[in-house]
Amino acid sequence: MAVNGVKRYFRLWDHIRNPTEYIVRKGERHQRDLLFTTKPLPIHFRVSAALYQVFKEIFMADVYEIDTLVKTLPTAPVVIDVGANAGFFDIQLLSKIDHATIYAYEPMPANVRMLQYTLHQNPRLQQSVRLFQMAVTGQPLDELNLFAEAEENNQVVASIFAGFNENNTQKITVPCITLTDIIEQNDLQSVDLLKLDCEGSEYDIIYNTPPELVKRIRKMVIEVHDLDKDRNNIGAFNAYVQSLGYSTTHEPINAFCHAMEAVR
Repeated sequence: MAVNGVKRYFRLWDHIRNPTEYIVRKGERHQRDLLFTTKPLPIHFRVSAALYQVFKEIFMADVYEIDTLVKTLPTAPVVIDVGANAGFFDIQLLSKIDHATIYAYEPMPANVRMLQYTLHQNPRLQQSVRLFQMAVTGQPLDELNLFAEAEENNQVVASIFAGFNENNTQKITVPCITLTDIIEQNDLQSVDLLKLDCEGSEYDIIYNTPPELVKRIRKMVIEVHDLDKDRNNIGAFNAYVQSLGYSTTHEPINAFCHAMEAVR
């Protein structure tokens, strides 16, 4: 469960070696990137003004409850990160465990550039993170259109749905790969963690991936958005995931978005 209030500052101290960069310099974020180093394992990374809220969600609100999550994973987990954005989840995970294999998928060019910069600045991460500038789908497609904010800086809410966010006025075409191909092409007989943060595409990905392949995934953490009253809502999605043999929990993030955890 995400924390709020003063507890966020305790989480900041738990996860970041130089928390005063946030406390003292956050007012300067529109003039320069904030510069942080994680702990216990040091990873250096930048936070642009566009990613300021994402940083707070990951490292202060601690939406993935990272210390609890890491305890459920093996010492060298295999992770698929769909909607990696600028890689803050992967950074946080690799600040807590020494070894992992992370297949990170992010279609937005500015976000990919930021993550590539972080990988370049932290050679240890290059051993763990395999980064692909692609969108992930359930049904096979060569490419698809995404709608995003009309700016060249980091973009947080890019979606296949034109009306998903009122600020998403830019349309770009991106290459795709299916979750099926990710699993089969990399010969992943078992996946320790699937993280999905893909602004409505979670339905296509899970509904249209063969159940026998989904069942290779031991644990999933998913942002689930209520899009309609048919199948694309938390109730129907939760029932489907449970039908695959997962135990699930979920809680609201806001009026139309939920944080789900599913474990086999």
